[in-house]
Amino acid sequence: MNRRELLAALAAGAVAVPGCLDEGDGAGGGSPTPTPTQTPTETVSDSTDGGTPDEPRTDARTASGDFVREAFAVPELAAPNSPDSFGVYGARDEQYVVALVDGAAAGRPAVDEVALVADGTSHDAQNSVGYGGWALFDYGGAYLPVDNPSGWVVFQVSDPLDVAEAAITWPGGEYPLGDDVLADLARPPASFEVQSFEAPATATAGETFTLSLTVRNTADVDGTFVGAVNRDFPAYTPVASIRLPAAAGETATWEHEVEVDDVGMEGSGELRFWVYWRDDSTDRQVTVDLGTDSPDGTPTQGTGPADTRTEDGRNDRTATGGAERGTRTGTPTPLDE
Repeated sequence: MNRRELLAALAAGAVAVPGCLDEGDGAGGGSPTPTPTQTPTETVSDSTDGGTPDEPRTDARTASGDFVREAFAVPELAAPNSPDSFGVYGARDEQYVVALVDGAAAGRPAVDEVALVADGTSHDAQNSVGYGGWALFDYGGAYLPVDNPSGWVVFQVSDPLDVAEAAITWPGGEYPLGDDVLADLARPPASFEVQSFEAPATATAGETFTLSLTVRNTADVDGTFVGAVNRDFPAYTPVASIRLPAAAGETATWEHEVEVDDVGMEGSGELRFWVYWRDDSTDRQVTVDLGTDSPDGTPTQGTGPADTRTEDGRNDRTATGGAERGTRTGTPTPLDE
């Protein structure tokens, strides 16, 4: 998937994967809440084509049972930090509950009518994270009652949050969080050490190679490492998000396949990958040779971007910032397309 397709898919919610919370790309770091069992309080019609509330709808559903399709806790979020790159949001003393919702099943409640109530304390729903607030990497577009009724909302809470009960509420219904999610919320934050970020030094046309990241959980509690991966050529673009569970004191490895044919180069050039996490970032360069096209058979000179890296190997377009939510964490400014 190229940059335009990926960004379009994210904006449209095409890469949302409700129910697919295993490890690896698109995996959820928390435990999904089981479908609630409760008595329906209202019946509304549902539109399968995302129409406005006044348009005819079919497929009647219950207002109390179907608005929240899934909810889970994560320590950080991978979200846009520029028009075409992703970063990581979330300070160490905060975490998020992510809810995947279907507003058409519940009368399309306004965002400010949705809340997470935990032991009597209410936390407002948000449908904007990071730059522009238009997407989460794994779950596509945000919940917009009319324009995108099947989307996500998030609730920012303290870390840890040790409560006996919590539920997502909206007019006419609620969705109790399961014991697994409550346990995730009550767990103190973990800390991680990135031990390696590996990519081959060179690659050729038609080749598939593997990016590999290994982290160690240095805390005495289980946790989830969250990261965001971007690349810089042919245009700065997001590649993947990482949510990698690791037990206390243990290591875990994330891998991602890269198709060289998709980089859009001619001749040869430099392809660089960055991975960002809460505390830092690192990068790797792959020199790509796409063949020989000169009359005498010698390799064509590189047509990639000029080498603008500083002495420490970082791109001089890089802007660094704090790890607080909503600020960039060492993410390069996107290159002009």
